[in-house]
Amino acid sequence: MSDRLRTFLEGVQGPVHTGLGDQYNLSFLTNARGQTPRAVAESHVCWLRQRFVPPLGLGRARELLLSNGIVMLCAPPGSGRNVAAHMLLYELAEKGGAFQELIPDPGEKGPLLPPDLVGQGDRLLLDLSAGEPQLWTAVQAELGPFQDTLRKNAAHLAVVPPHPLAHQHSNGLQRFCADLRRPPATALLRRYLRLGGIGTEAGGHLPEIVLSYLDRTPPLRDVAALAHYILRARAASHGSDGFEQWCWQAFRAVTNQEQEVANRVASLREGPQRALLLTTAMLDGAHADAVHLGTEQLLRTAQHPPGEAPLLEQDDLAQRFESIDATTGADGKVRFRELGWPEAVRTHFWTTMPDLRPRLRVWVEGAIGLPDLTMEDRDGLVERFAVQCLRTKRSGDLISLVEHWTASPKDGIRLRAAAQALEHGLTSKEWGSSFRQKIYTWAYERRLSEGLFTVLVEVCSEVIAVRHPDQAMVRLHHLSRQEVSPGIAREALVQLVRADHRAQRRLLDQLSRALEHTHWPTDRDLFAATADPCLLTDPGTRAHALLTEPGVRHHLTVCWNLLFRKHPPHTWTPLVGHWLSAATNDEDHGELLLRILVEATDKSSGLLSRLYLTGRDWSRASRAAEERTRRASTAKRLLHMIDAAQGLRSG
Repeated sequence: MSDRLRTFLEGVQGPVHTGLGDQYNLSFLTNARGQTPRAVAESHVCWLRQRFVPPLGLGRARELLLSNGIVMLCAPPGSGRNVAAHMLLYELAEKGGAFQELIPDPGEKGPLLPPDLVGQGDRLLLDLSAGEPQLWTAVQAELGPFQDTLRKNAAHLAVVPPHPLAHQHSNGLQRFCADLRRPPATALLRRYLRLGGIGTEAGGHLPEIVLSYLDRTPPLRDVAALAHYILRARAASHGSDGFEQWCWQAFRAVTNQEQEVANRVASLREGPQRALLLTTAMLDGAHADAVHLGTEQLLRTAQHPPGEAPLLEQDDLAQRFESIDATTGADGKVRFRELGWPEAVRTHFWTTMPDLRPRLRVWVEGAIGLPDLTMEDRDGLVERFAVQCLRTKRSGDLISLVEHWTASPKDGIRLRAAAQALEHGLTSKEWGSSFRQKIYTWAYERRLSEGLFTVLVEVCSEVIAVRHPDQAMVRLHHLSRQEVSPGIAREALVQLVRADHRAQRRLLDQLSRALEHTHWPTDRDLFAATADPCLLTDPGTRAHALLTEPGVRHHLTVCWNLLFRKHPPHTWTPLVGHWLSAATNDEDHGELLLRILVEATDKSSGLLSRLYLTGRDWSRASRAAEERTRRASTAKRLLHMIDAAQGLRSG
């Protein structure tokens, strides 16, 4: 590998990649606390577990999961069924194995639930809560046989079926079904408040306005939102006002904002006032100077005519913020007085002014570079824009922004914004699959900009790989083929497969087919990295090493055969030597390593002769007498196998 270079870009803390040939450390998706998406996901699960109130019937669900390896959680939306599925699988984390979400795709060839996706001790989630009836019927047909795969691998699967069809089972699957009933909303609210620092002395007697709201049986996510706003109200009042007042403010935030915002927008007849209102909502918590500059940009983007009043006759910023019920704090940052207003204002503009949406995309594209914004401000702007785009089914606006922001490979601010935009698309329950498909299309293309290439490598390795390592592997494989020499895509792919036995198995399978027709030197290099005998013989947390699996040995044999037949000896001789060294030092797996090399020759006399010469040269290469003796013993074992393959002696 060539020397590593480091280039520090404006707006990015840490080294990043600026070309296709060298390795760099990426950091576009690290948040202000230094957390990667994987770390955020793990900490969120822990956070959620602390606040989890088990639904009625969870004990029965746990029994089914442990005894059968499968459980289907049957419950209506808003009852906590998805969180319950995650919690059941989280409880099994100490047994080892990886968490993975299965994504059945009827458009793909092969089974909807591929058995080779299951690794030892894996914890699998199959969320079909929004699935079509045809998909649910097709998946049920495979669940029975899939249970055998789970049992063989000591793996577990939690299924969330579509609610209207949850009890329409075929093939005797009723035995896997666990009916859940939502936990008491008051218990959930009190749990959130207690962990947020509001103890039973304050939250013991919930105000009538809150009890009345909870009696309407809102979805549990709305109960969590109510707790969030109560805690925010307390923080905004610095502990004053009292618990009932905090609850009242929170109630207004979750129930009454839409009409109040609509009335306020209707009362603001002038374009500059409305632009200030929307900009304040999009840059919630940013410095007043940034909000002012952002408002001016929005007016220009919307082609609003400039005001005619002289500068000294115009209202100052404080007056303008006052007109939209916002205020500037001692830190110079602007916030609305009412809780929930930023979200309600954004929703109002995107819902009621559809003609403004394309202009808002153009505005966000430029506003991301406002000089007075912090990294957190920019991350918040991207998130808020992404939420509204996906809510209004305008995912293309996010894709367009990504392409524009990645046009310059050295603009760290915009590269980070592009990575953040893709992360929000990928983690969306509704849009995640379409964003993964778009990234696949990009990865398959051969004319990506350097900036887009760099961003794609990071979102594959840091976002897609968290829940879909298989799909991350495929996309990184295509990206690695675009590198002139081994670089960040190949390095990210190698790190992924080294950390995930399942991904390593799948990549070997893919390479065993790709090497037959490939003209990509990358595939040969990837095989050398993936077929590292140290990885193949180390079981890690599994019950056995990958090398002991017949399917893996088959893929290795095919790959070696293709290397022997289609590539010059100097490209594979070093790897043969590596395998011979491993065979010398590994008593448990040495015989398997040698046998694969011999079987890969397919009994070709020319290849067997070449393999023998390679082994002979390797055995003589060591200068240490003791090492030469050990190598000679391995070379002799190899020769014995070669003779047996030629029928010169018994195997």
